[in-house]
Amino acid sequence: MAWLFSLGLFLVLCVLLGLILPNPPPSRRRRDLQSRITRRLKRPRAWLHARVRTRLPARLRPPPVPVPDPFDTLRLQTRLTCLSSKIRTVESTPHIYARAHRLMALEAAYDDLLDEACRLAGVPTTPAQPHSEQKRWQEEQELSARGWTW
Repeated sequence: MAWLFSLGLFLVLCVLLGLILPNPPPSRRRRDLQSRITRRLKRPRAWLHARVRTRLPARLRPPPVPVPDPFDTLRLQTRLTCLSSKIRTVESTPHIYARAHRLMALEAAYDDLLDEACRLAGVPTTPAQPHSEQKRWQEEQELSARGWTW
């Protein structure tokens, strides 16, 4: 029962302190928000007109085409370099465990990276075409013609 009395006393003291102590001024963010609200309430038509004039054309306009990041291209080129060196290592080593499996996995990863590089460089490719030596050679030639090195 004593705890209930002390809780009530605490609440009464909090209320009294809240009444006695001065209220701090509102923060800058709260003042800005309040001024925006009052401005919108004073001029609802102007606010609505400005909103329709700026937001509606932006929604109707097609989104801008993102510019490719040059660091993505550089990362892709370094990954291509790493994979091509691993493929050469596996091909040149005569006694290696699961050589065919490793070579197939590395070539599949290399083909995927070539597809991604072609997409970044703007080379037209047909996704339905299966990966083959001819397609790989053609993609490498197209990328080399566009200045890619790896």
